Amino acid sequence: MKIAIISDSHDHKDNILRAVSIINERKVNAVIHCGDYVSPFVKRWFDKLDDAIKKNFFGVFGNNDGERLFLTQNLGQICQFAQNGNELILELGGKRIFASHMPRKETIEALAHSGKFDIILSGHTHSLINKNEKGVLVVNPGELCGYLTGKSTFAIIDTDNMEAEIIEL
Repeated sequence: MKIAIISDSHDHKDNILRAVSIINERKVNAVIHCGDYVSPFVKRWFDKLDDAIKKNFFGVFGNNDGERLFLTQNLGQICQFAQNGNELILELGGKRIFASHMPRKETIEALAHSGKFDIILSGHTHSLINKNEKGVLVVNPGELCGYLTGKSTFAIIDTDNMEAEIIEL
């Protein structure tokens, strides 16, 4: 199974549309957004995901997602938000996944060493992380917006070989 991991899109229309185009072309099976969509109107761009992918579009909120109610009502038409909005736990492709926008480094390490997860995802720092820690894939896809680092990135995880490919737009 292929899972696209996005974070910190911050309303960047062009980069969202470019990422969606690549996700559709690559026939990705699911998308997980690790927060900071920013505005509810991003739905119109994510709505261009293939219908099969929209059925497997999951997300958590970030610290810049101030309008959570309207995001839930609007983007929630295609995105399944974490029940508490902040931490997502699910199974995809036979892998147990944890996603949160801004977990502390110590939390990520504890989760990686817990033996309960195969994949741990985060965002917030706008910095890429792609490592294997004790057999657990730990990924921060960087920033889709490209505002802080000048690099617009997201990741595609292949659950069959447990590797993440970083895609730079």
